Amino acid sequence: MDKVSFLQEKSAFHMKYPDQSDLSFYRWFTEQHPDEAIGWYHLGREREARGESELALAAHRRALRAGQGPFYDDAREAYQTLLRAKRQQDMRKRMRLLLASMLFFFFQFAYSPGLLTEPDQKATSPQTAIPKPAAVPDRPHVEVIAVPSNLSIEERAKQLRRYIEARRPVLSQPFTVIAVPEVPGSPLFTPLLFYQPREVLGVMQYNPVNRTVTNQKWFDRPGRYEQEPLVLAARATLEQEQMTLQHVLTLRNALYRTYQQTGSLPARLADLAAAYPSNTLPQIPAPLTELGLLSYEYRPGLFRPETAWASIRDVLPLPGYPEPLDALEPLQIQLSQSTRTMRLVSGSHVVRSYPAGIGKNGSTPEGYYTIQQKISRPRGHDNIYGTRGMVFSGDGYAIHGTNHPESIGSEVSLGCIRLHNKDVEELYSFVSLGTEVVISNIAAPAKPWSNPAPFILAAGPKEETPTITYNWLH
Repeated sequence: MDKVSFLQEKSAFHMKYPDQSDLSFYRWFTEQHPDEAIGWYHLGREREARGESELALAAHRRALRAGQGPFYDDAREAYQTLLRAKRQQDMRKRMRLLLASMLFFFFQFAYSPGLLTEPDQKATSPQTAIPKPAAVPDRPHVEVIAVPSNLSIEERAKQLRRYIEARRPVLSQPFTVIAVPEVPGSPLFTPLLFYQPREVLGVMQYNPVNRTVTNQKWFDRPGRYEQEPLVLAARATLEQEQMTLQHVLTLRNALYRTYQQTGSLPARLADLAAAYPSNTLPQIPAPLTELGLLSYEYRPGLFRPETAWASIRDVLPLPGYPEPLDALEPLQIQLSQSTRTMRLVSGSHVVRSYPAGIGKNGSTPEGYYTIQQKISRPRGHDNIYGTRGMVFSGDGYAIHGTNHPESIGSEVSLGCIRLHNKDVEELYSFVSLGTEVVISNIAAPAKPWSNPAPFILAAGPKEETPTITYNWLH
């Protein structure tokens, strides 16, 4: 649609609804014409004018999904400009926070009472009560670290201890590190949050209070070593921590994407598990019994729109475990067509990696998309779409399962992305409506990531559409 036609639509809307704002028109227009970049672009600019930077970014991203055409370049420039401004603003906030912290500690040191002086009770002013997360005892923490395989045992142990003492000053309880061989595409000596250590090189237990190694076991070559008590205990503890991290990350992503789409958080976590087409999640994950919680704590009153994702950490805290050193980020699906590898990532963290089947003759479109619909048991002839489907483009493109598992890893479809049914069920559990999908030819490591134990949230009848027969580009 060109600008003249767009302005005519706008004029007709305001003539019919004279009491409605421009924002109302842009929202109406994007609902009626979701594939027109011009509507999303103007919605983004209107959001910018209102200071709603997160919603503006989301609108400009939707404009970019429309591809080349009128206002595509404008949307791209607006998106990049807003992104730069947001990064600069975040940097300034971090600097102000750092300066405030330094001043706070200076005045605490300079003017605080002496060690043997009682504080002046009259001078003590009441502080605003800040809700605290539910009291959960610290759970045993485990990290997985990739180390060079060609080092001697003594050098491995020495380098791992250097890493521990440099990277973990904030922990106050003993923790365990599992050393694994180098992982393709991942840096050394960096926590691999969602990696299952099939082979290990060693295990080290460390007490940060007195800075001592309390126990360790090293091996000449990589192996499973499942009979070693130290390895066995570390694996079991790691699995519990990974499951809790996955629960929290899934919920945080769902809350953030809901805010991006609606401008507000749900009143209750249970609202995320509504019926199709509002089925953001199949169900709300329940905490492990070891945490002693009936449900994850939800504190929407702590949400701050100006720092939307950062404040989600306060809205839904991580119970029992330390927040990762490299912060969790909103989930994103990345498909590398050159290696036919799909990865689910959270910032720098690989959460899952799956082999995928893609379109032949370049029919799977490159670009930036978002999950628009989630369907359990999508109807098609001969169960061709497998057990789950996630539409990422209104032109019939979806990520779905298959009744031909032998096609995974090949270029066989008319444009859709195929996964093994067990993989698409797991991906369906992780991602919410609005989760980003990035498709490109950028190479990803071909060697599979070692995924943790399966994470499946059961989907019920409320997510099925038995009266609809889909004609996706399978």
